Amino acid sequence: MLFYLNDKRYDQDALNERWQTLERNDNVASARRLAVCTTDHFEWLAIALYCRKNNLSVAPIHPDTPHCAAQRKAKELDCDALIWQNAEQIQRLCQSALPAGTLIQFSSGTTGAAKKIERTWAEIDREIEHYNSAINLTSDIVPVVACAITHSYGFICGFLASLARGATPHIVTGWNPKYLLHTLQLYPKPLLYSSPVFIKTLLMLWRSPQSLYGVMTSGAVMPEHDFANLTHKVQHVWQQYGCSEAGCITIAYQPKNARVMGHALAHCQLLASSDSNAPAEVIVQQSGHNIHTGDAGYIDSSDNSSLHFCGRIDDTIIYAGLNVYPQEVESALMTHPAISEAVVFNMPDASAGARVAAIYTAPSALNDTQLRDLYRQKLATHQRPSWTQYVTKIPRLANGKISRRQLAQDFLEKKPSTQPDRLSPPDTLYATEGTQV
Repeated sequence: MLFYLNDKRYDQDALNERWQTLERNDNVASARRLAVCTTDHFEWLAIALYCRKNNLSVAPIHPDTPHCAAQRKAKELDCDALIWQNAEQIQRLCQSALPAGTLIQFSSGTTGAAKKIERTWAEIDREIEHYNSAINLTSDIVPVVACAITHSYGFICGFLASLARGATPHIVTGWNPKYLLHTLQLYPKPLLYSSPVFIKTLLMLWRSPQSLYGVMTSGAVMPEHDFANLTHKVQHVWQQYGCSEAGCITIAYQPKNARVMGHALAHCQLLASSDSNAPAEVIVQQSGHNIHTGDAGYIDSSDNSSLHFCGRIDDTIIYAGLNVYPQEVESALMTHPAISEAVVFNMPDASAGARVAAIYTAPSALNDTQLRDLYRQKLATHQRPSWTQYVTKIPRLANGKISRRQLAQDFLEKKPSTQPDRLSPPDTLYATEGTQV
């Protein structure tokens, strides 16, 4: 048995059947770079594994993309052919001059326009080898993958790495936490791969007197009170850090807080600050190349030389010369029992250069006194948001991530006309209705 996809089992015979369909199509025989747009998760995995086996390039395109847009995207990715929904529907495109043998993806686009990233299968195989060596899992631990299997985290770390060590991954699609709970309870030792937001929701529903065996989290820093709940309800916690260009870079086992990202995999070397008061960009060295992550962090010698993540450099808010890291402010806001999510972002200001703005979700909007008390108890003056807004849902990109840049643009466009154009001092707040405190 190779893997489970929801309630269905798939073995090598099922893969061979789909591979034969591909091989019978003349458009595939002459193509070297395939774009895939399908809502069928097995179809994507079968085609991706076929391309890996035959050293072809493959590029996943978001399944909700309309046909015309998928064609345009495939051409932007320099693909020879577009597979639309299934292996029987293959459209030949212009022959590409670029080499084959790569996984083609877009960066997340959370801090600007997404860019094309290509990594060879040989590079991915090396990552998988060192990844499995670092986590050192026994064969009775079952990976339950509840994240996008077209992205590196779910596809490489959750799926391919599991197959490489002889495990049978169980992939859960959709975002039904009750179904995921049922799946996890099928196994004595499940290891859940998912995002911090979905892990938080799942743990809110976890009613078993026994702890969940294991969780691997990645993609965003978990707010500290959510992280504390995670460590209380889960026996084994792993946290991994990476980027589109380098894949998985570090893994932490049983980290003491949500910002500890652990040690670099054996094929990576890290360059970063050693001063917690002056974080610097994290640079990854792979095969003699420097990869600039765009993340700020430092290596803590007192914590066994673990990497500590501070935030995206592009997201850092510099107020009157002082650095404000949005994740620190968000964690402080979410200590309030009514606030379930908070996102902090940069708002331009002519006098201070930038100010702190925040949106949050809660059962209902907090009043001005509650906000003022929270900010004064939990935040330094330069960290306190000058604007705050209650929302019923945090806006996210198609990949589930948050774009602070887009939030800043939307907030500027939608802010109430009763609020002044010039941002207020950081100890003055404006509630959703635009009332000055």
